[in-house]
Amino acid sequence: MIKVTPEDIAYTESLLLKPGQTFDDERLRFIKNFKTIDLQAVPGSGKTTALLAKLLILEKHLPLEKNRGILVLSHTNAAVNEVKNRIGHHCPKLFSHPNFVGTIQSFTDNFLAIPAYLSKYKQKPVRIDDEIYNETIGRVFHHNKKGFVIQEKKNATYYNKNFNVLHSFRFSYNKGVFSLVKSIYGEPLEIKTPNLRKEKFTKNEIDRIAEWFYKTKLKVLETGILNYDDAYLLADVILTEIPSYRGLIQNRFKYVFVDEMQDMEKHQFDLLERIFANDNCTSFYQRLGDVNQSIFSKSLDNEEIWKQRADKMFINGSHRLSRPIANIVEKFALTSTEVQGRMKNNDGFDLTIKPLLMCYDIERIADVIPIFSDEIKKLIDKGLIIPNEGNKYEAIGWRKHHDHINKICISDYWPNFKTNEKLKKIDYDTLEDYIKFIENGTQTLEANRKSILNSLNKILYIEGIRDEYSRVFTISKLIKYFKVLPSNEYDLLKLNLYNWSLAIENGAIDIVLDKIRTYIPYFLTCFSRQINYSKDFIYESSKNEKVASPDERAQYFDKNGIRVNISTVHSVKGQTHTATLYLETFFSKGAGSYESERLQNQVLGIPIKEHLDNYKGGSVDKIIQSARMVYVGFSRPTHFLCFAVESSRANKLFKEIDRNDWDVIQIKKTEVADS
Repeated sequence: MIKVTPEDIAYTESLLLKPGQTFDDERLRFIKNFKTIDLQAVPGSGKTTALLAKLLILEKHLPLEKNRGILVLSHTNAAVNEVKNRIGHHCPKLFSHPNFVGTIQSFTDNFLAIPAYLSKYKQKPVRIDDEIYNETIGRVFHHNKKGFVIQEKKNATYYNKNFNVLHSFRFSYNKGVFSLVKSIYGEPLEIKTPNLRKEKFTKNEIDRIAEWFYKTKLKVLETGILNYDDAYLLADVILTEIPSYRGLIQNRFKYVFVDEMQDMEKHQFDLLERIFANDNCTSFYQRLGDVNQSIFSKSLDNEEIWKQRADKMFINGSHRLSRPIANIVEKFALTSTEVQGRMKNNDGFDLTIKPLLMCYDIERIADVIPIFSDEIKKLIDKGLIIPNEGNKYEAIGWRKHHDHINKICISDYWPNFKTNEKLKKIDYDTLEDYIKFIENGTQTLEANRKSILNSLNKILYIEGIRDEYSRVFTISKLIKYFKVLPSNEYDLLKLNLYNWSLAIENGAIDIVLDKIRTYIPYFLTCFSRQINYSKDFIYESSKNEKVASPDERAQYFDKNGIRVNISTVHSVKGQTHTATLYLETFFSKGAGSYESERLQNQVLGIPIKEHLDNYKGGSVDKIIQSARMVYVGFSRPTHFLCFAVESSRANKLFKEIDRNDWDVIQIKKTEVADS
């Protein structure tokens, strides 16, 4: 077992903490512990920093005995990048073989899905990506299948048109057999007659529809195009068919750390438990997180995915939250977690700003965010918030938009609110899309180059051009193909890619588009082909509007040098703000429709756990959903927390709220009056 010395701690503190700061006893106990444990940590606890300290110490002990490694997993690429950015240059061994630092998805892909696919199909999968998979299965679904008559194809198409399951249904694996399910590890896919159809499908017709779906899914799997869920299917396959495989992974990784455990989906959690949580496991398995912040799981209900061990460690002290804010946040913790606010002023004294309840008349809803800004200005003028370039002020809500006029959402508070719906895409409908919609944020031309190569691969795909194994081209395969071509084809491609990528970076989109279109006929001659089926893809204009940047769409309110950003609760999870305004919004019906209805007792000071233990009503899941959302939202600010509630729902709160815990203002139709 690793022994941690005072010198080790001093070393990590010098790299991770500000001058003069040290790790407190709660964090030290965790940093020094390398056994199998769970860590329950409150918001702003410095949990990830403590994990980084542990990894810095482990780096000094690498390589481990028998060349075993360290596995570090988190839920998102952003979280993984934080680890790499903060300690990567201090831990060269940690980020090399036999260790692995990545997402749960990348771990599953590399250590389970790809080996399983290799074992079953004797080759690597072509792509693991939902978008490519959806496009592929959509095409394969409409292909004629051997042994089916035209009417059977029409039945399958009609069924899917009514129930729209093509992109969501999956395979499950049991006793060596695949079967159809609604979703990953979900209920069996039930084939039934749509209500609109006058005559019910016969049993034989239903069986044939199911067979059509089965053969469609199997064909896509065999071509090597997988969705992300398929990786977990294949993990199940290899762990079932090769019982010793679990032991091989354990032997590879002596220490396993999973950060933000509460964000794992059930199938991800179950996979990790299957590999690392058993009596004879040879790995030390640590799970870190806060079960109260589980807002990303698809199954946001009262059943906890992460059931923590009885013997666990706690970090209750929050260096983000002040005492007044921590006192409020604690009431929404479903696990009865004590939240100790330890945030101090620059002078070392406790922050004393009380949270603010804003009760507004619906006619004044658009004034809520500006008034929040005014309240911040008052605190700055009083010296309670010190102006700083690093200060961050945020207005957040759960529901973005709603078509119903009486159901309040973020865009009611801020009519210009639009979310950036641009997601990372690697497949588009036109060549122009590939050039216009390129992921930003890198310091190199790599993103531009990658998008251009993906567009060329899309052309090969449309033209039906495959590699020597009759498989679609990937970027690496395309480069490899050009490297062995005679003459200077590879050098020409490299030069073009560089020039085009540089021109895109300088904004010359139209020029690059013309040059690529000119090059494509020559490009296809390298495969002894010419433009045939891909003409529309190459020359059609994009049907997508270029997504404006947040600044261009005024995603903020700016006054007196105070910028209040407007966003969702989900988008700010993990962030720290100077001041946060929580905008209550409509979200479903059950025990009320708004946070102030479901969580009224918690705003008034009754802990949610105590409330639920005595609760006799229905819709417990809705109450739990709202509690988790508010817990995350309320725990963002260091100095100032506001909660905006419409007057018709705020009457009881206004009358009964503890004024020692909250300040209250009313925003009336004609005036704003302090209570």
